[in-house]
Amino acid sequence: MVLIRVDGNHQIGTGHIMRCLSLADALREQGREITFATAELYFQQLIEMRGYSCTVLGTAYDRMEEELPVFLPILERERPELVILDSYFVTPQYMEAVKRTVPLLYTDDLNLFDYPVDIVVNYNIYGPDVPYPQNKMYLLGPQYAPLRKEFQGVSQRNTKDRVENVLVSTGGTDPYHVALHCAEYLREHLPRENMIFHLVLGAMNQDAAELERIAEELPFIRLHRQITNMCSLMLQCDAAISAAGTTLYELCACGLPTVTYILADNQIQGAQMFQKAGLMPCAGDIREDACFLERLFELLNSLADDFAQRQRIAEQMQGAVDGRGAARLAEAILKQSGNTENIDLHLEAGNG
Repeated sequence: MVLIRVDGNHQIGTGHIMRCLSLADALREQGREITFATAELYFQQLIEMRGYSCTVLGTAYDRMEEELPVFLPILERERPELVILDSYFVTPQYMEAVKRTVPLLYTDDLNLFDYPVDIVVNYNIYGPDVPYPQNKMYLLGPQYAPLRKEFQGVSQRNTKDRVENVLVSTGGTDPYHVALHCAEYLREHLPRENMIFHLVLGAMNQDAAELERIAEELPFIRLHRQITNMCSLMLQCDAAISAAGTTLYELCACGLPTVTYILADNQIQGAQMFQKAGLMPCAGDIREDACFLERLFELLNSLADDFAQRQRIAEQMQGAVDGRGAARLAEAILKQSGNTENIDLHLEAGNG
């Protein structure tokens, strides 16, 4: 049995939960029983709807050491073969306490300290360049991005001459109201003829009612909620606007040219690296840029005007992410989870 310890809520969003569910699905296909543990009950129903048990610890997600008196007895009783940990609020003391009981894997984005774990996963585009200490197993780079199964083996995109359908993805919570600001901007600055904007609203979007009213007024804005196949919607669109989270890797798998933006510190490095690689222009950090919207739509229009650039970007995006990361990650984890003391093997795997 593999236990996944992860959180999600209005403050930290849905990304950690969703990527862990993708990995859980891949591990289940490998024949493993998966169970979840969360501090709060926000996503218990979603996790259980996906077929997994979920223990709600009733603790503070941002004070993880305080949960150890609750969490460690669960590990002692259940004895999972591996704990997968996905939280920015971990401490060395927390990790060491868990690792003394069971093997431990950590999903990293920030390289905050030398993690006292057995396996570190960093699937970000910058993952292979992080100067990790070589004392454990590392699984690094977009080839390990844990995307949903629908993104596996997407056919090569046929880039259209014109951009007519634009996807706008703002995450599960949209804390800075980007979808609403985009809709209001488009009401004042009408888009090009035949250009339709598809706004994907996450489960915790606070502006849904106002966006419904705007969409009734403006025929070129269409809202999408409770999407069951995001890949299909991405393939129907010709360009996208997206926050610089895990969604960028889904967009890569679909070869959908994208203008990205930053709304959290953990997105800065990824957005910068995607831009440096020539894959996605970045409109900047919404938290500190008063001209954010103008720059966002300038970059989108520039992308729409350059067919050759969109074609090149689409090919490079799909070359970077094939959508099989969750399965690849599950296979690598299970191969090594029984050999967590073999340091030589870890170092070899970390270099690969």
